[in-house]
Amino acid sequence: MRLKTLAISILFGCLSLGTMSCGASRADLPTRAMPAGATFSGLWYTTFGDMTLTQRADGYTRGTFDYKTDGEVEGKVEGGVFVFDWIQPGDFQVGRRDVKGKAYLVISDDGLSFEGRWGYNDSYDNGGIWKGNKATEIYR
Repeated sequence: MRLKTLAISILFGCLSLGTMSCGASRADLPTRAMPAGATFSGLWYTTFGDMTLTQRADGYTRGTFDYKTDGEVEGKVEGGVFVFDWIQPGDFQVGRRDVKGKAYLVISDDGLSFEGRWGYNDSYDNGGIWKGNKATEIYR
């Protein structure tokens, strides 16, 4: 009887873990080729403030965004899709914890805008839409 109870507990535990990670998985992310001459490097005006990205030749990309507290992004460009982790640091003095998650951005055909989704923790899409337009001129 104890063995049967243990087996049922393990089964329900595994089922509940499977339902806890809602949202798109890495396998569900869109794909596309990078348009000729396009890059994610540069300054972007986005849903979450200004975002500055630096993309290396191997696709590794990192940068910052200016939403509430300065956030950081780090990931990889795969074709015309930037897949990354984001974090907004907490502030112990005011009792705010780090907020983090995952996101992906799909570059447009002309390379001057993107649209994607973001999520909390391990989800790519339970947060909402993230849009941006590339800065084509820098004013000083």
